Amino acid sequence: MVTSSKSPADDQIPPRPVDRLPRYASAPARRAAASKLEAVFGLDPSAANSIADAVVDPSELRRAIESPIPMAVPGGTVVAVRSDVWAHRVLPDPRNPRIGPSRRHPFAVNPGTDDESMFRPIPEPTSQGASPWLEVAIESRDHLTWALGQAREHVLATNDWRLSIRGHSVLTEVWVTPTRYVHTDGSSDLWVPTTSEGSSRITAVHDIIDVRSVDCAYDISDREMRAIVDGLNEAFDRGPGNSDMESLRCARVPALILVGYTPLTGRDDAFSSAVRSLVALRHVDAPKEWGEGPEREALADAVLQEMERRRLLTPTKRSWMAGSITRNEAASAHLTSDPAARAAAIVRVFTTSEPAYQAAVRDAVATQSTRRRLSGLLRAGLATALIVRGIGGSVNVDRIRRYMQEGFGEAVRDGNWKATFRSPDELLHAALAEFEANPEKLGPDRLELAARGAYALIASLQLTGDRGTANNDQPDRRTPGQVVDAMLRELAGLYQLRQALVDHASGIRIRVVDEDGSIVRTDDGAQERCVEDIYLRETFRPAGSIKAPRSGQTPQEKLDGALAKLGGTLTDLDMALMKVREVASTDGSPLVESNGASGRHCDAWVEILREAETNVISWKAMWIGRHRNAGSRIDSGVTDRSEEDADVNGVASDVDDGLEDELSVEEVAR
Repeated sequence: MVTSSKSPADDQIPPRPVDRLPRYASAPARRAAASKLEAVFGLDPSAANSIADAVVDPSELRRAIESPIPMAVPGGTVVAVRSDVWAHRVLPDPRNPRIGPSRRHPFAVNPGTDDESMFRPIPEPTSQGASPWLEVAIESRDHLTWALGQAREHVLATNDWRLSIRGHSVLTEVWVTPTRYVHTDGSSDLWVPTTSEGSSRITAVHDIIDVRSVDCAYDISDREMRAIVDGLNEAFDRGPGNSDMESLRCARVPALILVGYTPLTGRDDAFSSAVRSLVALRHVDAPKEWGEGPEREALADAVLQEMERRRLLTPTKRSWMAGSITRNEAASAHLTSDPAARAAAIVRVFTTSEPAYQAAVRDAVATQSTRRRLSGLLRAGLATALIVRGIGGSVNVDRIRRYMQEGFGEAVRDGNWKATFRSPDELLHAALAEFEANPEKLGPDRLELAARGAYALIASLQLTGDRGTANNDQPDRRTPGQVVDAMLRELAGLYQLRQALVDHASGIRIRVVDEDGSIVRTDDGAQERCVEDIYLRETFRPAGSIKAPRSGQTPQEKLDGALAKLGGTLTDLDMALMKVREVASTDGSPLVESNGASGRHCDAWVEILREAETNVISWKAMWIGRHRNAGSRIDSGVTDRSEEDADVNGVASDVDDGLEDELSVEEVAR
């Protein structure tokens, strides 16, 4: 037994000693272990052989098969066996969940555009029902090489275990699963045990022993494996250097090998779902969590897969929502290539009240998290994880993701509306007609406009989340969704949302429009004015707050100024009432509740409040009546611009061949 004099990992902790390695097992010993795996767990012969070839001691594996380890998941029980495996015979997960938020999906960036998007992201593993092995579709060896390289770069930058492993080896089991990689270029299937959990550690091990992960899968024969083991033992015998000792520590890794699955009675969950549940339960509650971004990416993908399993989504629709197909491929499948319309469809599927979809979301999330309350905000967050996959080339994706999670307000999340592929003008016409019928009630057309408009405004960062305001006692702390909600209640806001869709689809900054839908120019008339976050917040204020006009010259401007002052006074009144209630008696209760206030003053105040209530109710009725008669002006405002903005985002061309304009949740799914 040999130890080094100094720890490469931590000067305060001595390094783990190293020993000679056992010889690589003979072919008959490995075949015997594989045969027992087939007989006991029903593994595919190739899956069993890949495990037997990877374990350090086949006789130890045969003994472990006699005492399998049950691992409970929400849908059933996964069965594992414990055995050490050779590091050169296992593969880290090329689709490590930690890299989820940084993936570049085909809907945003065409594959082959650059090194970061050379291929499509490798899809989630699948399985043949409860059969205990995974299957992954890849295009070629180059595809797997690229994916493993992307995962390695991200893992070593964000979860680097090399310093610890160099001195102490891998101390706890990694979870490995027999996996078949099916090549679409016609190459033979590749069977190799792949880490379902612990990819960061295997990635670190392969880096330490200076081997490419993909070469472990394709190129290391039995003869080469024996040479590697014999070479390390020779180094041990002659006195290993630091590099040799690190390689000896990393040569074998403790593992739990997942070899079986038994669903609960009445469940038909697939083995792949059970593995995903097992891994998610470990990482969501682990000492080092994935973090919100990767966690929501994983949960969102699980929801889509569950919906596809329940036939609520077709495979093509699931790929479209996952961002796994290009915009041209989406158009060919009669799905919109407009990212705003796609965003609305995703939000609707995740937040709909229809029981089948709610159950799919609930069950998919429950398989990966046992402590989570499935709130509307969480549903919107999961939808956002998929929506931002349609945004390519932006250095601000993290900011956009953060703001967009709050971009879909309660009315959008909880309302009854449909996701459609209508053009911006068609959607605006419907929203204006709805506004004319009842300005106060947010109907389905305005809610869809809100969902699509919120995407355009936030994706362009012309509407952002609250970042606070220095030296300001009352900054506007509304969420983006609350600002959009205010826009829905004004004519100018509806026109502005339509303009956001048109301009964002055209790739230009979103321009300001007025209550007639006309483009607003700067005061000097030199250029068109562009939307900014502060403009939207000042123009579309919260209920009770009115922006005072600049000049106050015309009767309407004077009225607006007086109403703005009234709104400010009532806000001050609300704060004054709060101050009265905050005055506490000796027992801590509000003093006014025990002492009251002068009856004479209260009578005068009540009279003022009654008159104010009568006036305000009357004014509201007049306002509703006036806006219900705005239809003729509304129609002319849109048609005047139809030539300029016609088919600007190509949505109309995406819904040919008999596809209906309006789609229910089921129709969007199918």
